[in-house]
Amino acid sequence: MKIFLGLDGGGTGCRARARLSDGRTTAEHRAGPANVHTDPDGAIATIRALVAETLAEAQAMAAGHAEVQAVLGIAGAVEIGAGPRIVAALDLPRVAVVGDVDLALSGAFEGDDGIIAALGTGSVFARQLSGQMQRVGGYGFQLGDEASGAWIGREAMRRALYARDGLGPAGPLTAALWARFADPGAMMIFARDSRPTNFAAMAPLVIENAAQGCPVAADVLDTATAWVIRAIDRLQPEDRLLPVALMGGVGPVIAARLGPAGGRWPLVSPRGSILDGALWRAERLGAA
Repeated sequence: MKIFLGLDGGGTGCRARARLSDGRTTAEHRAGPANVHTDPDGAIATIRALVAETLAEAQAMAAGHAEVQAVLGIAGAVEIGAGPRIVAALDLPRVAVVGDVDLALSGAFEGDDGIIAALGTGSVFARQLSGQMQRVGGYGFQLGDEASGAWIGREAMRRALYARDGLGPAGPLTAALWARFADPGAMMIFARDSRPTNFAAMAPLVIENAAQGCPVAADVLDTATAWVIRAIDRLQPEDRLLPVALMGGVGPVIAARLGPAGGRWPLVSPRGSILDGALWRAERLGAA
């Protein structure tokens, strides 16, 4: 008997699930954020606890010895070289830490060619073509994350400041933000002390106001949509058009706004989530 474990972890939260080689699957287990950039010790503790919890259910289902193969997608872990430390902390015989973008591609297309726009708290765009991956963006909130939830929240706050200074239009969105923040000082303190998840928590306010006709909110989302189009066009090969899957919490919002622009490439629903991609990769790593 083998146990394949997949984990999807990042700044918003972590999810894990295990599948036995006979096809039985555990429940999806969840834990809090695991940001290896800002809190590596806390992230590793969260990951260890979640892996242990998920494996406990899987091992009980196996009712005997089972070989464990785990694939973990941790946002930013590969970029900053945190993979070996995470692997060492888990003390499992076969475990791999890969980029979350790799798992997003595997979840969306398994081994087939395609392009993803992963739009969650952060953002990254990537192409899988003939087994090779190419990515655009994914450089974090300070340097990028265009069209992500955090970016949308930050843009909304900027528009509120522009409106206050007479440099941009006001609207229901800016009024709602000034109802929350008493003055620019309060907004600046929030920005200084907040993490991307705090900015992303304001994205639903932007989406709601855009749906109700606020031109300021609509412009924020239109700007995000234009960036998505730009990134996907950059990743399309010259000789053919690859299918495109929009993933993450902001994905459906952008998909709804693409309109005729989405017709330039085939939009498809992802076959699965990042967590599904982790399990798909774990099964193949286990069979290697």
